[in-house]
Amino acid sequence: MSLRYILPLFFAATCSLNAQAAGGRWFDVEILVFKRNVDVQDNSEQLDQNNVYLKQRERLEVIKANPVTSCLPEQPCLHQQNPVRLTDAQMVEGGHRLKRLNGTRLNAQLKRLNNHQLFTPLLHTAWRMPIQSKQNAIPIHLFAGKNYALSMQQTGSSNAPSTTDSNQSDESLDVLAALQKKDILQDLYEVDGNLNIYVGRYLHIDSQLIVRTETEKAVSSPLSVRAPETKVVEQDGVVQIVNQEPVQKNVRTEKVITETLFDQSTRLRSGEIHYFDHPLFGMIIQIRRI
Repeated sequence: MSLRYILPLFFAATCSLNAQAAGGRWFDVEILVFKRNVDVQDNSEQLDQNNVYLKQRERLEVIKANPVTSCLPEQPCLHQQNPVRLTDAQMVEGGHRLKRLNGTRLNAQLKRLNNHQLFTPLLHTAWRMPIQSKQNAIPIHLFAGKNYALSMQQTGSSNAPSTTDSNQSDESLDVLAALQKKDILQDLYEVDGNLNIYVGRYLHIDSQLIVRTETEKAVSSPLSVRAPETKVVEQDGVVQIVNQEPVQKNVRTEKVITETLFDQSTRLRSGEIHYFDHPLFGMIIQIRRI
């Protein structure tokens, strides 16, 4: 065959492979997120952490929550609790070619979770997407459950992400007040973070999520001393003071939000159902190649 015929075929094949690599292989992704109905205080592991944060990076949105109706125009705004709003128009916004799937296959797992008193499903959704190499992959923004910031805003209470330092004042626990001073309102969902899915020889999932839970902690108030009631008794030349009231310490409880970082990576095969485990929540994920 003449070289002038071979070269066009070679370039056409090369362009096709490059386009396929840039576009990624198409997969259906289905995820089921649930929480364990346990108190973080009852867990033997030390779960709440200081300075929990997520890496700031570009990410894709596959789920949305409506803003609260009390938002002011051009002002930071909190968003409503789940259920979340999921539309095709929002998923393709920005040209990322994501598509919502109406049909799901993890319904049996969802039914078992609903029927079990130790678990509460938070999110069950599925979408279709091109999965690329690790270098080109963009994480998915994943969030589910209650938005604790809403109750903090309504009550003005100090149930904010806390640390284990018992010497902290109530003012330092009021994260909402600190955010408002900077004109920043931040959603605090039960589960919130990034899910990065990419493909090499195998499928890989890197998950970095903040897990929040509401619990009650004892908070010590300043010592209060009641005026002692004394009685002087003299017996055999010895003076004794009796009936003295002890020093009393006021202890109260308040609701606080504890945070822990879930950072886990795994690999799996197409069609395989994979389970992510954590003392406070869990995820069931299945990725199916088109």
